[in-house]
Amino acid sequence: MKKNILLIVSIIMLFVMVFFFSNWHYFSNNHPQLVHEGVVKIEEEQLQKPIKLEGEWAFYPNVLIPSWEKLDNYENTRLTLDVPFSWGKYVQPNEEGLEVGTYHVKVEVPRDGFYGLYIRSIRQASRVFINGVEVGSKGKVSTVLSEYGSENDDKYTVYAQSDNKKLDIIIHVANYNQSQPGIVYPIEFGKKKVIQQHYNWKVFLDALISIGHIVIGVVYIFTYIQNRKRKEELFFGIFTISLGFYMSFINQKVFFLLFLDFEPVNQLRLQLGSIPIALLSLTLFIYSMYPQLQKRKNIYMIVALLAVVFVFYGIYNPITQNARASSDLEVFLRKIAYISVTVPVIFYNVWILIRVMLNRLEGVRYVLIVISAICCYTILLVINFIFGIPIDYTEFVLFLLILFGFASLLNYRANQAFEKIQTLSEELLAHNQMKDEFLLKTSHELRTPLNGILNLSKTLMEGGQGPLKRTQQEQVILIHNVTQRLGHLVEDLLFSSNQMTGEVRVSPRQVPISVVNEVVEEILSVMPKNSQVRLHAEVDLALPALWTDELRFKQVLYNLLHNAMKYTENGEIVVTAYVNEEHMVIEVSDTGVGIPAQDLDRIFNAFYQVNNQHKKEGLGLGLSITKNIVEKLNGDIHVTSTLGQGTTFTFTMPLATGENVSIEQSPAIVTQTTTEVLQLNLPLIHKGNDKKILVVDDNHVNIKALADALAVKGYTVIAVDNGFDAVDYIKANKVDCMLIDLMMNGMSGYELCKRVRKQYDMLELPIIILTAIMKHSDLVLSLKVGANDYLQKPISMDELFIRIESLLAVRQSSIDAIEVEMNYLYSQVTPHFVYNTLNTIIGLSYTDMDNTREALYCLATYFRAKLNVHYRNSFVSVEEEMELVKAYLYIEKMRFGDRLTIKYDIDESIHLMIPALSIQPLVENAVFHGISKKQEGGTVEISVQREGQFVRIKIYDNGVGIPEEKLHQLVNEESTRIGFMNPLKKFKLMKNASLRLYSEEGKGTTIVVLLPEGGGA
Repeated sequence: MKKNILLIVSIIMLFVMVFFFSNWHYFSNNHPQLVHEGVVKIEEEQLQKPIKLEGEWAFYPNVLIPSWEKLDNYENTRLTLDVPFSWGKYVQPNEEGLEVGTYHVKVEVPRDGFYGLYIRSIRQASRVFINGVEVGSKGKVSTVLSEYGSENDDKYTVYAQSDNKKLDIIIHVANYNQSQPGIVYPIEFGKKKVIQQHYNWKVFLDALISIGHIVIGVVYIFTYIQNRKRKEELFFGIFTISLGFYMSFINQKVFFLLFLDFEPVNQLRLQLGSIPIALLSLTLFIYSMYPQLQKRKNIYMIVALLAVVFVFYGIYNPITQNARASSDLEVFLRKIAYISVTVPVIFYNVWILIRVMLNRLEGVRYVLIVISAICCYTILLVINFIFGIPIDYTEFVLFLLILFGFASLLNYRANQAFEKIQTLSEELLAHNQMKDEFLLKTSHELRTPLNGILNLSKTLMEGGQGPLKRTQQEQVILIHNVTQRLGHLVEDLLFSSNQMTGEVRVSPRQVPISVVNEVVEEILSVMPKNSQVRLHAEVDLALPALWTDELRFKQVLYNLLHNAMKYTENGEIVVTAYVNEEHMVIEVSDTGVGIPAQDLDRIFNAFYQVNNQHKKEGLGLGLSITKNIVEKLNGDIHVTSTLGQGTTFTFTMPLATGENVSIEQSPAIVTQTTTEVLQLNLPLIHKGNDKKILVVDDNHVNIKALADALAVKGYTVIAVDNGFDAVDYIKANKVDCMLIDLMMNGMSGYELCKRVRKQYDMLELPIIILTAIMKHSDLVLSLKVGANDYLQKPISMDELFIRIESLLAVRQSSIDAIEVEMNYLYSQVTPHFVYNTLNTIIGLSYTDMDNTREALYCLATYFRAKLNVHYRNSFVSVEEEMELVKAYLYIEKMRFGDRLTIKYDIDESIHLMIPALSIQPLVENAVFHGISKKQEGGTVEISVQREGQFVRIKIYDNGVGIPEEKLHQLVNEESTRIGFMNPLKKFKLMKNASLRLYSEEGKGTTIVVLLPEGGGA
């Protein structure tokens, strides 16, 4: 606090000393008097600098003496007047209110030459004669008001040559309504060169101060425009600009030296109008800096008040109105009114700054330097405005203080910002290290529960805890697949973490350029046929080989292509390659949405994603991993993009040199040669156990290797080299698992998966995809090709066998689950039928032994079907099921007699496998719930006929029908009637089977079952 007070006091004391020093003659009566009785004699040494012609001038009041007349004629009116000083009471206004007078002084010089006068302030109009010749003027000097014209205290210089070492100087002065008329500031005399230099220096000093203020303001305004966050920069810029313009309007009036067409009235308007603008911007600046110390309503009041002042004085300006009735007092009162409005605003801002000091807010010391200088500046301008006292060097000193204050404030803020940035940088580095450690530890920690979930789900799928129902199997498979997907994300995190810790290892070797085409062709094979994106490679296979890690290189290329496909909905993706010095340059160009310019430098950062409407899902690690791999392989990567037109990623790889070739042989070339020699007779069949594996690959070397390994393992292997033969084979034969190469000529692995899935679901026929692309599972899963699993080439046989055994176990578990569910449904025996049948047979045994024996035979057939279900396949032929139906209806015919009519329409040529006990319960339901409820009985019709590629089984009865509410429950599986619901569930376990129910209350019921011919388990 004490330091701040001392700082303010020091600034004010400095201001006071400079002000009094530069204007001492206004406050002291002891300054030297060179002029005595209208004559001054100047020595040679005095001419080295301007001389102030202060002292006793000859003055002739109320008259303008022509230069050609002798002054002796006016000797009776001659006075001796101190200059500089207002002529005050010595001059009386004429009838029109004009005051005039003539000043005279004789200057004796040591030698003849050109001399000059620097005239600072003569109020209001003046004309200068030297040796009888008019040498300069300001305004129009006249005793007639209509010919009179005033000037606003303009400085000017005049020059003339001495005559006999003398200069006779006569100055005519006229005034109208000016409270301090006459020569009010010393006139400076000297050699022409000295006066010119003196005048030019003052003009330069004023120009420097004005331009300095304006430049500072422009800098702050442009700084605000760049960020538009710190309004104090805007307001301070406006303040310094307006202050700079005001300084150009006063003293040497630099502005009006450049623009000569401004009349005195308009000059004064500019002077008075710029002050409220400066005060307004200063007030808003302080409010923006320290809003917590001010009330908004006070600011509104000040804004309104200064706006009125600006309009009243800057536009209307009553001070410049030359009304004849205006007296000196009225003009003075108008000035006081102007000051009384503006000064309170200054005091208000000073009070706010005092509160800033008392509260010790941020940067207060440097702000106080600036504001103290500004306040002194303002006081100086007020003194100049009211009393007309010039401000020579004081303004320059205050300007330097303002510059010093702002330089200190900016330096303070820069230091504060630097310290904050340094602190934040250290925190960010610490947090970044913590983030890396967190990712690494979290990824490792996630692996354990993920592996647990994968193993548990795998055990459930394989039936380790007993067979699951079909829906349960599907849910477990979904859990397994989602967990695998999460595992891939964890692997990405681990890979990224290992990159950051430098633990990624690469094994470079010679790799042919054809690897680019392989990756592109494999991605093409999994792209949808209706895709609007065209992907192709323009790579010359004659280009030299690369020295790189093949798997990592494929990962880089795949990531870039995958990224291009995500952001290209319609257009073209092109991969090109060419040699540049010792490197291969690979470019991946697309015509997608492009990348904003502000994001180009950050897209390779981990977890960074471009924020736009085309934003896709992901962690934002792909490009970061790509960049790290490329740099690890001694390459470089960069990107160019035009928003809305496309993006080009360019990366380089070292070429394989002759030395590298001698060390490392290319396995790809050997494989090519072998492929050309080996040709197999297909289909290739190896007999083995009951598990059939179908291998589909267009490379015969791969077929041979896979077939031999699977045969040694004991599997039955069937191998073909195209998708069409594979589709034909599975139509006529059953297989347990398929191994499909994703990239094949003709029908791709993707298309083959789609066709297989039309006939078999994932549980019935597992498919393992074989691919060369790193992390292609993202693409495969996103396109839903229908594969159960995947393996990346080169294939590890041990891993392949584990995958096959796991999928076969899942398939067997699914089959067991279906059979368990079937057996549960078969076990539902209707007790009322057994009781009724036995009672009927007992009654019949007393009257008809032949029919009794037939009835017992039919009952035995019925029970054989019910009880044998646990010892054989869950599916039976339609003939067996119809034998059970006929046995059941024979028994019911015995009970109902003529009340039951039975009709059969069965195509004996149909050989179809259907779920056991599926038709009989429906027929039993028709008899029990339909016919038996009618007193007169009814008819049951059973039909088994072909209908296109399906077999139609129809059960009709003309019984009582089903009420609409119960019919709705049956259709929506909400009923508890076992006789209908069990067959419905059995048929739902068959593929492409459908069951329809039609009923009308009082008219009967029809059940239609459509089954694909040749269908079954």
